[in-house]
Amino acid sequence: MDINLCIHHLGLNANQYRLTQNPPPHEIIEWNGDDPQPTQSELETAWAEIEADANYQAHLTDPTLRYPK
Repeated sequence: MDINLCIHHLGLNANQYRLTQNPPPHEIIEWNGDDPQPTQSELETAWAEIEADANYQAHLTDPTLRYPK
């Protein structure tokens, strides 16, 4: 699961956060912002929605196709 994509998908990218490392697998170690930190369940739901997205699947096949659109 790519937490960066999940946060973008959830519309929480106006917040600041730090991850244990940039490439997945990673975890949130710091969260600063007006929105509450997403729960593990919210992140997993977002990831399932991302994986089901045809644009994401196209990006996996051809990384030159930018995701998210």
